[in-house]
Amino acid sequence: MKTLKQWLTAIGGATVGWAAWRLFAPEFWQRAPSPFLSTAPLRATALITGASSGIGEAFARRLAREGYDVVLVARRKERLEALAEDLKRRHTIAAQAVVADLSRAEDIRRVADMVAGLANDGQLDLLINNAGFGTVGHFVDVPMSEQMNMLAVHVEASVQLTRAALPGFLRRRRGGIINVASIAGWFPMPGNAMYGASKRYLINFSQSLQAELEGSGVFVQALCPGFTYSEFHDAPAYRAAGFRRDVIPPFLWQTAEQVVEASLNQLGRGEVICIPGLHNRAIVLLGTVTPPAIVRAVRRRAGV
Repeated sequence: MKTLKQWLTAIGGATVGWAAWRLFAPEFWQRAPSPFLSTAPLRATALITGASSGIGEAFARRLAREGYDVVLVARRKERLEALAEDLKRRHTIAAQAVVADLSRAEDIRRVADMVAGLANDGQLDLLINNAGFGTVGHFVDVPMSEQMNMLAVHVEASVQLTRAALPGFLRRRRGGIINVASIAGWFPMPGNAMYGASKRYLINFSQSLQAELEGSGVFVQALCPGFTYSEFHDAPAYRAAGFRRDVIPPFLWQTAEQVVEASLNQLGRGEVICIPGLHNRAIVLLGTVTPPAIVRAVRRRAGV
């Protein structure tokens, strides 16, 4: 009996220690200078999809301040070109606007060819697969075209651009790939089933790919933010559903700049998954240890 009690105490202590590490340790390295950025070549380029607003724009502005040239990919031509001009004026870097709709196969191929060219020429240092969107409604009610567009933007584009960058990165033994996922990837998402599923794909893909690339000098990250102040929830689907930011407690929100700072400061430290914010890590940790039956009961009680 004494031995059993000792074992249970040891297991309980180890579990508490592991949970504390997962919660609090990232707070230290997410505030420290980025090892990846600090070793960047003198003239480095980052390509960012979904760059015209939100997290993508925040990445562009942060990297331009670091002296990175940037290739900005998004659908909105005027917004993209205005951002490129602003970055060139402020930071004396090269900024290129590439108008592309990554739900279209031909546009994915065009951007992938650009990524491959830059990487093979030794110019591309960082690829950020950030483009994405959400839908609202039960899977059976949302048009199939929207569901397939989401798969194309979140999964197909990210996979093809990553594959295009890797040969050049591996030859140089340096490169970074950030796949913007979400804490939604850890939870069933009734009313947005494809969103959570596609983000989970990016998390698993990033983890598996980093395992393959161990020791290569190429770092992969799955960035998993929670509620972020951006234009994401201003999309017509969310407006039509009556989404209101003010019903979400303020402590659950982060700025796009906070998300980007955490991501870049963690890149290159050996951790694939980056969850910015203590509150978001607590949500994920609780979600992974809570029995599914309790989660379902809470969801039913909340009417979700």
